[in-house]
Amino acid sequence: MANQLESSGKSRSARKDVKLSESGIPLKGQSVGVRVALVCGATLLFRGVLDFLYVDYVIHFYAGDFPLGNTSILRLLESYVIALILCIWIANSLYRRWRPSGIVIILYFVIVMLPLSSQYGLADAPPPLMYAATGSIALLTTITELHPKLKLPKPSRQLVYIATIGLFGISVYVYGWLVFTGGLRRLNWNLLRVYEVRAEYVQSLGPFMGYFTMWQAYVINIYGLLHALRRRMYWLLSLVVVAQLFLFGMTGHKSFLLAPVFAIGVYLLWQKRNFFSWIVIGAFLLTLVSYGCFLVTGVEFVPSLFVRRLFFVPARLHVLYYDFFSQPEHPFYMLSDSIFRGFLENPYGMPMPHVIALTYWGREFWPNAGYLADAYGNFGLLGMFLFSFILGLVLRVADSAGSRHPANLVAAMLAIPAWALASSALFTSLLTHGLILAVVLFWLLNTDAGVHLKMIGSQCIARNRMSGGTR
Repeated sequence: MANQLESSGKSRSARKDVKLSESGIPLKGQSVGVRVALVCGATLLFRGVLDFLYVDYVIHFYAGDFPLGNTSILRLLESYVIALILCIWIANSLYRRWRPSGIVIILYFVIVMLPLSSQYGLADAPPPLMYAATGSIALLTTITELHPKLKLPKPSRQLVYIATIGLFGISVYVYGWLVFTGGLRRLNWNLLRVYEVRAEYVQSLGPFMGYFTMWQAYVINIYGLLHALRRRMYWLLSLVVVAQLFLFGMTGHKSFLLAPVFAIGVYLLWQKRNFFSWIVIGAFLLTLVSYGCFLVTGVEFVPSLFVRRLFFVPARLHVLYYDFFSQPEHPFYMLSDSIFRGFLENPYGMPMPHVIALTYWGREFWPNAGYLADAYGNFGLLGMFLFSFILGLVLRVADSAGSRHPANLVAAMLAIPAWALASSALFTSLLTHGLILAVVLFWLLNTDAGVHLKMIGSQCIARNRMSGGTR
């Protein structure tokens, strides 16, 4: 009996080890409780630095955009408790069932939720927004954990073949159109001139280039980069890097330059058992180093980009979107500024970001906010939970479609669209920034798809030989 119990225990342990190994987590190491505690410690540390930088740097240079409220100690403590509870919820869920889609939740927590909690404790972020956003991210986390994985049908050889030709066609079209419309003439790698290049690029946009260029930079090139890195195909790695550099130089999108670096970072670190802590600590160090550069050099460009723009602007835009659409005289968009705009009447006659820009800055530009801010602008507080539910289902499909790939490759592929979710609407991130395309690639280019492609190639060779022999 004792031997049976011992054998049963070893069997369960082995199955658990296999499950963790397949998810990219080392078999030996700290318990879930220790990992959660480490994330909580890193979160409190980063949140403290955010508060310090908000008071000592942000409101000194950007007081017109970032207020400092007369909040009490109790409200400040409340904001820390909210951030800590959400951190525990996310970390406990992810470490119990490690999944590639967790990168989406982690990035939104670090880029939006922690700075938003800082502005809740120090400024004027309203309680309904703070609690609804926290509940929405908790719902998103729960759906990605509890909803069962889908058993997707295997793609046929013909479909894989057609998709491969389609991806190659998109690449030829994107680079061909850019070169044809003067891309080589405006080629530039100077970060100070990107807005000039981007203005020229926008004027020469061709049919579907708004979609295809983003797909090329965020999905197709990134997949080629990670595939080459995984297979140690250094010639392909060099080719993709050069292609991405030319894409940046001809369009002026700075994100095209940063996307490969970020994707490779996620690919290499995702297998670390404390990846969540690594991300939070990385954000902590990034803000400290940026502020240190400012103190030493007196140049404000670095902290403006990596402290104000990266962390505080997305959170602040969530507050402004809520402030505008919470007023009774301002109707919700009800998806009239989305892919369904052709079927619905826009109550403002202009895109949502333009309305916010004209209201709070008196000029037209594109202050895009994260998916929760856009969700509130469409359906109010209910929309925040609805959009989180939809995103959760999409991420479960992504986990299912990517189950045949290495977990770190899937997470790295999702990282760039996940970053976009912090400053873009949900449907924009799904379509324009390539989240849906990435999921489709996971499904098509799986292990069986690779076998299909080899079979197609061998069949073509065999046919050529037969035709040659006949002649």
